[in-house]
Amino acid sequence: MRHAIRLPKIGPAATTLSRGGKPVTDPAAGNPADRSLQFDRVERADQTPGLTCSICRQPIAGSYYEINAKVTCLGCRTRILAAWNRGSPARRFAKALGLGAAAAALGAGVYFGIEALTGYEFGLVAVVVGLLVGTAVRKGSSGRGGWRYQLLAMFLTYSAVVATDSTLIARELRKEIQARADSGSATLDSSGPRAGSPAATAGALTTAAKTGHARPGPLALLLGVVVLLALAFAAPVMIGISSPLHLLIAGFALYEAWKLNRGVALRVTGPYQASRAASA
Repeated sequence: MRHAIRLPKIGPAATTLSRGGKPVTDPAAGNPADRSLQFDRVERADQTPGLTCSICRQPIAGSYYEINAKVTCLGCRTRILAAWNRGSPARRFAKALGLGAAAAALGAGVYFGIEALTGYEFGLVAVVVGLLVGTAVRKGSSGRGGWRYQLLAMFLTYSAVVATDSTLIARELRKEIQARADSGSATLDSSGPRAGSPAATAGALTTAAKTGHARPGPLALLLGVVVLLALAFAAPVMIGISSPLHLLIAGFALYEAWKLNRGVALRVTGPYQASRAASA
C-alpha cells in the first residue's frame, strides 16, 4: 500500500500560531510588497540636493552670490555690503579708537581689581587685555582690519600695560622716597635745633620762601609731563630687563591685538543661477 507523504509548503505564506485554539497570524509575515510601499513621503530617484546660504542656512531657489568663495543669498549679500560700507573711514577709525580705549581701560581695571582683592600681580591679565582691545577695535572697524587698526590695537594694548607697570614703579619709588624722608627727619631731630626755637622758625620761613619763588613755568611743566610719559612708556621694557617673562607676556598680548585686526578683503561675485549649480 502506498502512503502519501505531504511536504510542508515553502513560500511567503504567513505563519500561524495557536492561541487558545484560535489561529493567530504573525503581523511580521505579511505581504513583502507592503514593506516597500511608503505613502507618507515622496521619494525621487533623481533628487539632487539644492544650494544653501552659508550665512542664514536657508535653501536658495533662484540666483545666488559668492562672498569670499562662500555661497550667499541675495538678502545676506545686501546686509553684509550695507554693514561693510557703513560710515566713512574717519568715523570707523574714531569708533574703533573709542571702543578700543574703553576695552583697554576695562582690562587695566580688571588688573587693579585682581591685585586689590588678592594682593598679587598677575601678568597674564595682559593677554586678556590684548584680546579685549583687539576684539573691540575690530568691531569698531566693521571687521575690515588693516595695518592702521593693527597699530591702533597694539598702541592701546601697550598703553594698558604701561598703566599697570607704571603704577608698580610709582609705588616702589614712593616707598623709597618715604624711607629716605623718614631717615632724613630722624637725622634732623637728633642734630638740628629744637622745634619752636627761633633758629628752627627762621629756617622753616627761609625754606618756605625759597620754595615759593621756585614755581616752574608752563614750559617746564610741559617738559616734565613729557619726561614722565616717556618714563611710563619705558616701564614695561625696564621691568622686562630684570624679568624677561614679563616682557614675553606683554609681547604676546601685543601679538593677539595685532592678529585680531588683520586686513580682510571682501570679494563678491555673482549672480549665479542655483539650478545650473545643482545640476552640475
